[in-house]
Amino acid sequence: MEDLSPTYLKCLLGGGYAVLIGVNWASLSGKLGAPNAEISKAYPSAVTPAGFAFSIWGPIFLLQGAGTIALLSNALPLEALRAVFPYWFVTWIWQNCWQASFVSLPLTDINSRKGKVFRTLLACACQLVAAQSSMTAAAQRLQTLEEQSLLRSMLLDFPSGVNAGWLSAASGIGLSLALQHWTRGDLMTPNRSACLLGAVGCYGAGVVSSLGISAGCVWLVRGVRLLLFANGLRERFR
Repeated sequence: MEDLSPTYLKCLLGGGYAVLIGVNWASLSGKLGAPNAEISKAYPSAVTPAGFAFSIWGPIFLLQGAGTIALLSNALPLEALRAVFPYWFVTWIWQNCWQASFVSLPLTDINSRKGKVFRTLLACACQLVAAQSSMTAAAQRLQTLEEQSLLRSMLLDFPSGVNAGWLSAASGIGLSLALQHWTRGDLMTPNRSACLLGAVGCYGAGVVSSLGISAGCVWLVRGVRLLLFANGLRERFR
């Protein structure tokens, strides 16, 4: 990575971010298939958070976009660019792969297509784990840099941590969902799903001591708790 010119790195970083935003826009607008929310309703999980929790992607993308602009405009040093480029770039690739896999899930005849559903959900889970590992590495790499600044903390460290924290918890949800649709029978109960989510989330927060990672995990857990509370009320007054 040290041998690559700054101009080349900037072109790849800017292009990678543009593709990330393009893929997510296409998903939200239905260009790739059914929207994520519709697919999620077809594949419910005991630990899927309330819908509002997914709004965290807005701040993540905005902060990473601002960080990308700061790196491209030399507002942040070359050292920071070399530190985050490979990890942000690879994370974005895995997130795009997850999106492509997720929209390929069938919305009808799910029970008769268990093999495809399980393989697709398992692939999605593995892609989330890969993305989380890469973004966690970015947070770790940033902590080793000697030069500190408020701008870097706001536009690189914090969004890296939040993204890694959210992906850490999302990996737990993805794994529990895949096991829930295992072809030999549902392996997950609500308690098992919660334990898996907690274990993966704690791992992500424990690997790197980061405010961003903690914030991402806490935000997702809050969404899960509110959804479980709402479901409990519905059951009580049904």
